Amino acid sequence: MVTKTEILTAPVGALAAGRRAEIIAELNTNLAYLTDLHVSAKQAHWNVHGPNFVGLHGLFDTITFAARDYADLVAERVLALRGTAHGTIADVASMEEIRPFPTDEHGWEELTRAVRDRLITAAERMRLSATSTDDEQVTQDIYIEVIRGLEKWAWMLEAHLS
Repeated sequence: MVTKTEILTAPVGALAAGRRAEIIAELNTNLAYLTDLHVSAKQAHWNVHGPNFVGLHGLFDTITFAARDYADLVAERVLALRGTAHGTIADVASMEEIRPFPTDEHGWEELTRAVRDRLITAAERMRLSATSTDDEQVTQDIYIEVIRGLEKWAWMLEAHLS
């Protein structure tokens, strides 16, 4: 089991404290996007109706699990950089730029578009973060891994809409 002392003494490279704080803040913003994606995909999974029900029901669940895993990667990087992960629903709700999910929707096309759009938005957000972390390759690599997955899921949902 990792102790608090071990977490606080994890190597963080040559990052200055101010730069590390900037990267942690950016990671926490992206954590909010991934947490939102996680609960939004689950909402779509629960409520989807229509001729593509079986495929989308399963795909939304797969996206839910992937988003949770990506959020875990991002949150753990925050801790490795000696920060505190902020990934609660309240943290997501406090982010004005994250639009509300259509919670009363049941139509497969609308839900597919809504989740796809969230995937694209999160990927674009992470791409901006990745380009600003050339000085911190471990974090940049995490962003690249997450972007790769988000874009794959967006492509799969787009295939349902084609």
